[in-house]
Amino acid sequence: MSSHRFWPWISALLLIVTWTTFCVVGCVPSSRQLSNSTDSSSAKNTSTSPTVKLEFPEGDSSVPAELGGPGFTGDGWMTHVSGPIGDPRAVKGGVILSSFPSWPDNLRMYGIRSNTWLNSLIRRLCHESLLSIHPGTLEFIPGLASHWKISDDKMTFTFRINPKAHWSDGKAVTAEDFIATYRLIADDTLLAPMVKESIVSNMDEPVPVSKYIVEVTCKEKDWRNFIAISGMTVLPAHEIANLTGEAYLEQYNFKYTAGTGPYVVHPKDIKTDESITLSRRRDYWAADEPAHQGLYNFEKIRFVVIRDSRLAFDKACKGELDLYLVNTAKWWVEDLSELAAVDHGYLVRRKVYTKFPRGIQGQAVNTRVSPLNDVGVRKAMAHLFDRKTMLEKFAYNEYEPLKSYFPGSDAQNFDNVLVEYDLSKAAALLADAGWTERGGDGILVRSGERLTVTLTYASDGLEKYFTVYQEACKQVGVELKLQLLDPATHWNNLQDRKFQFAGMAWGASLFPHPRSNWHSSMADRIGSNNFIGFNNLEADQLIEQYDKEFDLAKRNELLRQLDAVIFNEHAYILDWYLPCERFIYWNKFGMPDTVLLKYHEWEDAFVLWWSDSEKREVLKQAQRQGTRLSVPPIEVKPWSGKEQVASANH
Repeated sequence: MSSHRFWPWISALLLIVTWTTFCVVGCVPSSRQLSNSTDSSSAKNTSTSPTVKLEFPEGDSSVPAELGGPGFTGDGWMTHVSGPIGDPRAVKGGVILSSFPSWPDNLRMYGIRSNTWLNSLIRRLCHESLLSIHPGTLEFIPGLASHWKISDDKMTFTFRINPKAHWSDGKAVTAEDFIATYRLIADDTLLAPMVKESIVSNMDEPVPVSKYIVEVTCKEKDWRNFIAISGMTVLPAHEIANLTGEAYLEQYNFKYTAGTGPYVVHPKDIKTDESITLSRRRDYWAADEPAHQGLYNFEKIRFVVIRDSRLAFDKACKGELDLYLVNTAKWWVEDLSELAAVDHGYLVRRKVYTKFPRGIQGQAVNTRVSPLNDVGVRKAMAHLFDRKTMLEKFAYNEYEPLKSYFPGSDAQNFDNVLVEYDLSKAAALLADAGWTERGGDGILVRSGERLTVTLTYASDGLEKYFTVYQEACKQVGVELKLQLLDPATHWNNLQDRKFQFAGMAWGASLFPHPRSNWHSSMADRIGSNNFIGFNNLEADQLIEQYDKEFDLAKRNELLRQLDAVIFNEHAYILDWYLPCERFIYWNKFGMPDTVLLKYHEWEDAFVLWWSDSEKREVLKQAQRQGTRLSVPPIEVKPWSGKEQVASANH
């Protein structure tokens, strides 16, 4: 079962702070599988990304030091001096190859339907925000801004942009870039209400104190303001300043603005419906920053479109992909165990237990549409979902059942009672809702309406689970229709609210933003994450208290109360979750002993790992000779103590 059943098409949230460390199902053993690993990581240490002439390489000397120009001392300002985040053994060079299942309908950083997995990844690698968050300590660290201030009343934030920061076209980063990005997000024609509501709607227009200093005053006190503002992805004013949201949607649907990050996507490397390649920049302005040492090592990061998940897994097993997130328990437990390349240590299995909060998955209910607008019917549908049998029969008990929307965090309400499979309780709940008569085919009928529900989903691997569900529904008189859609269509239908019951997964954030998913103000806004039309007064009140509470312990208590309210509404028929990052890779890469860092997800390998020439040659020789390599432990639990993650987000 997929633990991220919709992972390529949904990012955790656009509001997750974008840290600069960044932060795809079996095989039969054969000699070919032992020796057919591609050597994608052996590219020479040269880049196709040309250098450009920098505007004011060391900063504009006409800007006084006290206004952030060259010579700025930082007295009275906050900053953070971090040691290397990466591994000191890391070297530059090589290529890493992975996949995604469907070409997105845009490549934009902002705007309607831009919150896809691919766009989120490129946003983190090719663009930057004012500040980042350290993936080991959760402290704020410099991004485009070197220093910052927070007023005593926590309503005004001031940032000093590093004069060394430059766009990939050579132009200097200035306060005007931040202001232009603000104006773009604030434009209603961008059709991005969630981002607007969560960032710019709570702040006045930023003020350029100088070329390098920008000041932001908030309209309301909210503990997330600083996180959202400092984490906003900045776009270049010299490209977007004169664009409306509508014009940006049109002009940048399948092309990129200049970026400030360590990678760039050249137009020639966008192969529509085929692949996209990121190239490491030779002239990345922050390459020599101490915190960045050991990061951004691959010369190229390439993603190819493979629409069939089984085909993608097979290609990973054969060495045609370097790194692959394994979302199917059978492939993990049975197929990989029988694979000679795994047995010989060529293809490595890893379960890495980081402290990044886990997401949730389940069947999202459009609460606007009958018959699922009745909470009793929704609870009945939950009682018909036999998690225990499904996990034992299909998923090798690799997952843990969900009974919270904030699993594995301080915000989880442990008083929530798992809704167990129970046909009798389901039938009773349906009867209480007026569904007491059956038609000639056994399906319940009320006032001439058949009890029919259509469940849409985006992966053929889910069919066996939903077939079990379908049979259980039939026993009590519910007709469950199953409809498989391609990921892009499924996602668009959710965005447009054109669904009744839909398989869905959400990622997680260290800093929850329940308003975007659960507040009634988002229920009817196209482009928001409240697809299901959730509307609950008690939830609204808890969210509004949460937004104004600066004390972490009190916020977690409010989230626990919110968790109970949402859970009892059965707005999703919750599935289960995977408490780790589970993936395979070919044994030719260097990485830290912990594989990932404390608050990392699997994608952070693209930033943290490196191509190891010695491992690559050892692998080649072992494949030629059929000899074995040492097999690393499958489970990696460097942070397995009792400490808790910061929190989880739905």
